[in-house]
Amino acid sequence: MIGWGEFMRTEEKKAKFPQWMDCAWRRVPCNKDGCRICGKINRNRKRHIAEGHDPDDLAVVFEDVGNNLKEALLMIKQDAEKHGIDISNIEDIQEPPKPNEFPLYKKVKRWRDGIHKLAEHAETANSVWPETEAGQDLIWYSNTLMVKTYRQLCNRWHLENGDDYGDYDYEYTGGVLRECLKILKKAFTTLSELSLEQNGKLTIASVYLAGLEKDILNI
Repeated sequence: MIGWGEFMRTEEKKAKFPQWMDCAWRRVPCNKDGCRICGKINRNRKRHIAEGHDPDDLAVVFEDVGNNLKEALLMIKQDAEKHGIDISNIEDIQEPPKPNEFPLYKKVKRWRDGIHKLAEHAETANSVWPETEAGQDLIWYSNTLMVKTYRQLCNRWHLENGDDYGDYDYEYTGGVLRECLKILKKAFTTLSELSLEQNGKLTIASVYLAGLEKDILNI
């Protein structure tokens, strides 16, 4: 029997990170029902809509993130058991603090909320930028940055509280955060080249994000 963290580090050596993991956060995922991520997301959205819930509501999103994580861990454990590997302590993973218990998460959320308010005002004023590729990236990855910041804070919390589970996901999520920041910077640069009434506010949002970048990457 081996520990969860030891198993994941062994798997990491075999294949750095499965490609399907990226579908959990990319704006344009594969969307295949056979994908471990996209298939589950598609089924979740249909279920939430059928139950009269908003599938994009943050409370719903965070609930699904937690449930999907647990299911992913169980799938990985089942795959390991098929190959004769018994993973210990997966059921002992502790529940991390809620999002608002992390000060950095609250800062990123305030920034994200500001971006979405700008987009709402732009749509009311019939501005086109929210419909551009750069605008869609800015809106999408502001959400992703917020969610993945919380995920990384949880990973750090796990590591500091003796759960080696967070070791594997910590590295992957760090890469996701770097990619999100890169995409967001490019989106701001592209939008700054357009003659927009909100250029000043978008510049302020860009500067504020730059101020958060170091803290995000140093989680």
